[in-house]
Amino acid sequence: MTTQPPKESSKFRLPIQKNSQILAIFAIVCTAIVGLVNELTKDEIKAQEQLQLLNTLHSIIEPSRYNNDITQDCVSLSSTLLGNSTNDKKIQTAYIARQDNQAIAIAMTSTAPDGYNGNIELIIAVNMDGSVSGVRVLKHQETPGLGDKVELRKSNWINSFTGKQLLSEKDIRWAVTKDNGMFDQFTGATITPRAVVKAVRKTLLYFKDNKHSLLLRPNVCLNDNERAQTASEVNNEH
Repeated sequence: MTTQPPKESSKFRLPIQKNSQILAIFAIVCTAIVGLVNELTKDEIKAQEQLQLLNTLHSIIEPSRYNNDITQDCVSLSSTLLGNSTNDKKIQTAYIARQDNQAIAIAMTSTAPDGYNGNIELIIAVNMDGSVSGVRVLKHQETPGLGDKVELRKSNWINSFTGKQLLSEKDIRWAVTKDNGMFDQFTGATITPRAVVKAVRKTLLYFKDNKHSLLLRPNVCLNDNERAQTASEVNNEH
């Protein structure tokens, strides 16, 4: 004797399958829309990122000092002095400011790995004579009201680096006042400024040893057409 399946099972199976198909179609449509929006806005997003980068570079290297497109004149670098651990292959970037093709300053990204709440991402501009042109914090997770005073919009502290030089590898002035150095710490927060001072100091050491070799590295910011044009110009000069 054949057992008939419950009528309730057959009754609900079709609506469930229909709803599943509707959800699948909805997911596909949403994915397509997101992909289309990303495709349509990627150029605008890139342009905004470039504008933000340029504004940051302008704040640490006076624009009147150079006449090249600094956002398109950069090289890649990696070093433990720039916050990389021995196993960390993170690539940092150096933007070169030139006046009539003569380098006047280099702005390098660097990482302070020992912030209170983790990494503090920095960009440090150094004049070719080794003095600091300017420093800005690009990203951090420091405590609001305490460690976030490394941001220019929170305090003027980050400008205390401008014009300073590292006299030697053992220049003891490059520390916070609590460690007998020349940089103030924040009330209730010493770890954050200490980490930033240490990172800037190490970046200056890297610059001292590598400033000339940086200028010889290939430009990684040019697109394919610009690389071809630059190569052609170089060949024509020879």
